[in-house]
Amino acid sequence: MDYDTIYKIGIIGFGPKGFYGFERLIAYLNEAKILKSIEVHIFNNTAFLASGDVYRTDQPAYLIMNYANRNINSWVLKEPFSIASSTPDFVTWLTAKGHAEAAAGKYAPRALVGSYLADCYQLVLEQLPKNVKVFTHIGKVTDMIKQNENYQVFYTDRKSGEQDVIACNNALFTTGHHSFKSHKPESVISDHKIDFIYPTDQKLSPVTPQSLVAIKGFGLTAIDAILALTEGKGGTFKKNDKGILKYIPSEKEPYKIYTFSRTGLPMVPRNGSPTLETRLQFFTKEVVQDLKGNKPISFNSTLLPIIQKEFYYAFYSVLFKNQGHQFYYDKDFTVMENQAQYFHEDYPETPVFNWETIVNPFKDEPILSSVVLQVYVEFLIDAAKLGEDKSPFMAAVATWRKISPIFNELYSFGGLDAESQKEFDTYYFGLFNRLSYGPPVKNMQKILALCKAGILDFSYVKSANVTQNSENNNFTIQVENGQATEVNYLINATIARAKESGFENELYQNLSKNGLIREFENTNYMPGCLEINDKGNPVSGTGIVNKDITFYGTPTEGITCDNDTLSRTRNDFATDWAKETCTAILKRDGRTENYDRTENVL
Repeated sequence: MDYDTIYKIGIIGFGPKGFYGFERLIAYLNEAKILKSIEVHIFNNTAFLASGDVYRTDQPAYLIMNYANRNINSWVLKEPFSIASSTPDFVTWLTAKGHAEAAAGKYAPRALVGSYLADCYQLVLEQLPKNVKVFTHIGKVTDMIKQNENYQVFYTDRKSGEQDVIACNNALFTTGHHSFKSHKPESVISDHKIDFIYPTDQKLSPVTPQSLVAIKGFGLTAIDAILALTEGKGGTFKKNDKGILKYIPSEKEPYKIYTFSRTGLPMVPRNGSPTLETRLQFFTKEVVQDLKGNKPISFNSTLLPIIQKEFYYAFYSVLFKNQGHQFYYDKDFTVMENQAQYFHEDYPETPVFNWETIVNPFKDEPILSSVVLQVYVEFLIDAAKLGEDKSPFMAAVATWRKISPIFNELYSFGGLDAESQKEFDTYYFGLFNRLSYGPPVKNMQKILALCKAGILDFSYVKSANVTQNSENNNFTIQVENGQATEVNYLINATIARAKESGFENELYQNLSKNGLIREFENTNYMPGCLEINDKGNPVSGTGIVNKDITFYGTPTEGITCDNDTLSRTRNDFATDWAKETCTAILKRDGRTENYDRTENVL
């Protein structure tokens, strides 16, 4: 067979999103009954295919999901259906495997989710059409160059260290968080400064027992780092006679761990209960359509007031219910405010809705103490245990999870004005993530136990500055009042996102240099992501849309919003890519029709 007659497809990055694209591609190729020989070349940094780095199957069991089991499903329930012999959701798969974590509201170890994703990939591989061959390349893709009608994909083999080149006709990029991660030469990497914590057992191994550690960040990644340095070093958590979790040290963990972030606030934990079905009252279809017709939108003057009203409604709906009353919606918001006022006159001991208290209770405090933070963490744990059906606070913060899909439609492709997008990207994105997508309450209880054990210290939690001491490789962490401590290790427990400084990742710098992509610009604001159309195809350096290439998932962050989930529906560019790939294959055979799945056969 002439090799040039084979249609070659590349998938660069093969975590969950890469698998989702692969699954849709095979489903569409199978239904279209395309008989042409096809090669699918899968490129991934590690051998953890489909699971990727986040869900790799060799990570410790204490690293758990922040996404309840009921929400995990690798399959789409629409035509064309997958060719896999079975398409179990995660709970069904867990039950079949006899796992104890099978309950819908539980939070499974991430490694277990990785095993599920890997199994789903195998289910597709087992049913591949005979004309489709899959090749895997484990290594780092560093460049792609267009050469005639093909694209030369350059990658460095992980095992041999040698560079190789694979020619592809079409490519899907699903490079995850690596899309925004800068490459640092070995010469600037230090055992005392750890810039990326995964895999934790490898990256955090240089940290010595009884040392002093500073951790930048207070989100999910920081919690992983804290647990890896304690539970991962042999420490254990046990409940005492009163049911309170207590930490039993192993003496192999650090003596002190100082975590710090811009706001100093921990994420709001969750108890695994499903989000209440209460519908949004102010983001009606009519309002959303009107907003879509009036882009660009101001976040502060237009969207934020509506978001605040939704939080207000959710808060008082639960507060009223707790006292045996019903809170009524009214188009006139002052009527709702009057209801709340009369309610508080009858129940003066009940909490009053306050936006700032919910989103940033210590906004005006330049520094925070361990005692203050410990009390706040205890409040969050108690609220999470109650859940959003009984806690007004939890009901309010859960509202963003309902608003988020609607907001994504309004935000994407420059839907906000430039000033608003910059403010959302740099402030509100993190704020809403902290409120609505926090860890399981079990993990926040561990954080509290470590604080009470004196290992986790919040003395520098808000707006600390860190400087390196060149003489001994140590670092000094300091806050506004002059309080300072010298630490032995500095760990970056934040996840790279798009930023105004442009492309920092080597691959994306090269794609830009080669003219295959260009940076997205919203008037005078450049968020640091690539420009794509509404199907995920990049706009080239000369302004031309390239249908041979598609980006999906985290690489599109900044022109779309919040891709960091296992969702099959959020910003689903994989389906469009699969359809367009079928069309491209037909065109190479001299057939000009687009693929229309309603006809079933081409």
